[in-house]
Amino acid sequence: MDDVVQKPARPRLKFIDLARTVAILLMLEGHFVGMALAESARDPSNPIYAAWNLVRGFTAPLFFTVAGMIFVFLLSGENDTPFFKRERVRKGFRRAAELLFWGYALQVTVQNIPGYFRGEFETWLFAFHVLQCIGVGLVMLILISAAQRASGKGSLTVWYAAATAVSLAGYIWLKGLPNEMFVPAGWPQIIQNAFHGPRSIFPIFPWFSYAFLGGAMGAYVRATHHQPATLKSCVWFLILAASLKLLGLGAVLVPIPHNASEGLTWFTGRAWEVVAFLGILRAAEIRFGIGLSKFLRVGRETFAIYILHVIVLYGGIFGFGLNDLLENKLSAWQAASGAVVFIAVFAAYAIALNHWKTRSPIKPCK
Repeated sequence: MDDVVQKPARPRLKFIDLARTVAILLMLEGHFVGMALAESARDPSNPIYAAWNLVRGFTAPLFFTVAGMIFVFLLSGENDTPFFKRERVRKGFRRAAELLFWGYALQVTVQNIPGYFRGEFETWLFAFHVLQCIGVGLVMLILISAAQRASGKGSLTVWYAAATAVSLAGYIWLKGLPNEMFVPAGWPQIIQNAFHGPRSIFPIFPWFSYAFLGGAMGAYVRATHHQPATLKSCVWFLILAASLKLLGLGAVLVPIPHNASEGLTWFTGRAWEVVAFLGILRAAEIRFGIGLSKFLRVGRETFAIYILHVIVLYGGIFGFGLNDLLENKLSAWQAASGAVVFIAVFAAYAIALNHWKTRSPIKPCK
């Protein structure tokens, strides 16, 4: 026993757990209000509606960035095992398969199954949505890490930053194409929708850009994890956020094609907000600490929450959901009250599910 040397426990990074909890709760709120709010209440001049609309646009970039950040942070923590034998790599591939399966399964409607056997497929069945995009994104995050490790050149942070730029360039190119021009031309719709197709809800461009940006941040946090956690250590969040903001301003001032300017402005406008928000959470963790262990459990069940909320809210699989009862029927206050109840129910579900799965205190990212 005396010969056993215990490694000192790494400081917990609860701000990542908090970020993904905030992201999933914002998603629940945004989807409920977006579904239930009456058209007459959607007045852009109303400051409350304008604020909600702003937050709604912030949610998906935060969700994808946090997903990339936490996955790469955990992935890059194992260095003493052959890459493709790492537990996090195997888990990543399994989770990617689960995401793809459920992404398409939620687009199946049981009433239409007999038609599927007759070769009758509605176009929505092949849509490329959030789960599919994150699933493929996880595979790409793994492959980029594997390529960096195999090459032995450059830091993982730089590789993911380069991938962010490439993904953004792909988005700008596709953004310049006519809406009716699907890419790759002549390919099956299930493939086209991942890029530029009739049902490209969350195509890989631009959403990979946020996942890769999060990957770059996760790799940097892991590389500097051994340094003292001080407020000064959060300065890089500020630098990155300011750089993204300046890049967006430059896109407006420099004479470049309209689609490039618009694409860069949109991406950097959301990206700098996400980075600044994560920096604030990190600074708050260092300065004040983050308790709320039960609240943080919600963020550990984002996958389960997403699946169930699609079934309950939009009638995924079963073809009947709250949208059949409430779509565009509630006033602003009714929609807000309903969103509170909706969030509370799913938060309780996530806490209970996580407690049942772990039967132990929460284990944040280490």
